Amino acid sequence: MNEYINLNKDLNLNLIKKEVEEKGYFSVESFFNDEFLKQVESDATNSKFSLNQNSLLGFFYETQYYFINLLAQSNVFYNFCTSKFVLNICKNYLGKNFRLKALRYYETMSGHNMKWHTDNKIEKEKKNIPGLIFIIYISDVNKGEFQYIEGSHKSSGIDKYSEYSEQFINEKYSNLIKTFSMPKGSLIIYDSYGIHRAKPFKNSNFVRKSIFFQVDSNVENSEKIIVNTNFLTDVSDDIRMYLGFGKKSDYFVYPDTNLNRLPISKNNFKTIFSWFLYRITKFLTRTEPRNIRNILSKIKLKFK
Repeated sequence: MNEYINLNKDLNLNLIKKEVEEKGYFSVESFFNDEFLKQVESDATNSKFSLNQNSLLGFFYETQYYFINLLAQSNVFYNFCTSKFVLNICKNYLGKNFRLKALRYYETMSGHNMKWHTDNKIEKEKKNIPGLIFIIYISDVNKGEFQYIEGSHKSSGIDKYSEYSEQFINEKYSNLIKTFSMPKGSLIIYDSYGIHRAKPFKNSNFVRKSIFFQVDSNVENSEKIIVNTNFLTDVSDDIRMYLGFGKKSDYFVYPDTNLNRLPISKNNFKTIFSWFLYRITKFLTRTEPRNIRNILSKIKLKFK
């Protein structure tokens, strides 16, 4: 993993555990180097505006772009996500049982509004399943920053809901909001019971690029996760457990999207217009010569 990180970032597992236990989060600036960031972004966006292509495609959900198949597309991300560094952090905090529940590269654009929430849930139903979330900033993030209510992981478990209004947060936790304005390559690790969100922003010239992956202590189920078998060079028992070999993978895959969620944008319009132009040309060249011949035959018969 050393080829992907800035080697001056020497992280102690016990320090990470201590900070997450006490505050709910741990963060380190510029942990990943530019080579790693560029490769992951390229892997996640090389088919960004493709339609009906037989490959691993991303998709749009209103003001966001998602790519969920990083473990099938990106070797560098697979190597980090399954590294001893990640596995040891999980083992140190969650115990001997843990499994990758969900992952996604995502880009957040102007106007996106995320509610304050916790991640200890399945779909929208809150569950008492301890977990850790890893966030990687692929771009510099000074808008749409990740925000976390410090210490909220210790008390949110008593709530029967996983979403919180902004009024509630401002009234109860305004002095505990931690905002993570950090440069690209930064890493954030937080307890899934903690209350958090991406800070809303409006700036059409800015796009926040990040990776999210969640590890839970429940190993029996997860979202569907596709893995490129070419990446499986060293499959230890921990990795088998972590990737859910032989276990169910039928959790709802976030987000629920369809063609109606596709935003209006220059690139999307260009893709659709190119498709329409191609299809109408194919239709005309396939059908119109036959129609013209039929018309000419009728005219010829009429004048016989």
